[in-house]
Amino acid sequence: MQGQSTRSATKQALEMLIAPLSADEFFAEYYERKYYHNPVIHPEAADLLSMDRIDEVISDSELPPSSLSMAKSGEGLDPAEYTFESGVIDRGAVLDSYRDGATIILPQLHLADGKLYSFCLALEREFGARTQTNVYLTPPEAHGFGIHYDNHDVFVIQIAGAKQWEIYGDRDGLPFRGESFRKDHDDPGELKETFILQPGECLYVPRGTAHRAPNHGDEPSLHITVGILHQTWAEFMLEAVGEATLRIPEMRHSLPRKLFFDDGTERADHAAKFSRLMSEIAEKASFDATLAAFSGNFVKAQGPRLRGALTALSKGIDADDRLRVREHILYSFESAPAESGGAAETQIILSGSSIPLSAELAPQLRKKIAAGSFAKSEFNVSDAEELDDVIGTLVAYGLLLPE
Repeated sequence: MQGQSTRSATKQALEMLIAPLSADEFFAEYYERKYYHNPVIHPEAADLLSMDRIDEVISDSELPPSSLSMAKSGEGLDPAEYTFESGVIDRGAVLDSYRDGATIILPQLHLADGKLYSFCLALEREFGARTQTNVYLTPPEAHGFGIHYDNHDVFVIQIAGAKQWEIYGDRDGLPFRGESFRKDHDDPGELKETFILQPGECLYVPRGTAHRAPNHGDEPSLHITVGILHQTWAEFMLEAVGEATLRIPEMRHSLPRKLFFDDGTERADHAAKFSRLMSEIAEKASFDATLAAFSGNFVKAQGPRLRGALTALSKGIDADDRLRVREHILYSFESAPAESGGAAETQIILSGSSIPLSAELAPQLRKKIAAGSFAKSEFNVSDAEELDDVIGTLVAYGLLLPE
């Protein structure tokens, strides 16, 4: 997997969350292990979001049902309290509920806000995982949720106001993505530490660490929660099993008719077959093939960044127009069997698309993209039509942008 982005921008995004720790210190001592309250106030956090921006989103933006939710005193509000019968958000009811002590939640606001989206993209290479934002606006003397843990790691960036954070115990073993906290079942443990998160401060909380964060003081609290949506070794191994079974015909057979109703006479035979198939999977599973599948899916799932592409395509791209690789966009050059069953061909994979490349163009394009900036006139190819089409497609899908 590759991605031509300014490493300084990526580094700055991570530094704002963890400085004065270095990346090596954070990943060695805290990542997936324990929470980290960053003692440094980062004024640049205010550039990501503001109360005025939230006011604009609520008053002027399109608000489909999934774009907003609310919580109060540890419980989620019934959507009927702030939506019309059609399910559309009732903006007046949202603000009236907020006035009455409810927290406004804007899930995945990065999909509608360029600054937040760029910030998320800058972090994805550092964590090798999708990232997202949820935004919380809590009125004074209130709290949205009770004690709970999350099933993904989070960074909290305090934008305005303050929150009193309470850190409790850790779950026994990191939770999988679907293992949410159950209030009447899971023990959050004893209160370990309490502190105030001030504007410009950041906090890291690993998945499985129980916490609560009521508002502090007489001002509304606005914070961004950046979620790190990890993929686990368990998911990787399941993909490896699926990939290996393509080369094990017996895995396509149905289960024995009496497997569930066996009185014990054939149990040893079933167990022996299970063990034999597991051994064959271990023998034929391919790390490289599994990695290629995960990598390709990761790249394709990254949301496109298209600002400026429409203008560039409308104007047209001349031979000497210089193009640059857009910041933080992931891409990958992969080999794939040709449709005719002949020699393998190269394709470039990026968000939403896989573009086949000729043997002549592929190595040149790989080199030019790695350099970060180029013009079409710098290529030496016999098929100018292919070059024009590939470059135009890379602009359309957001990898390239005119300088």
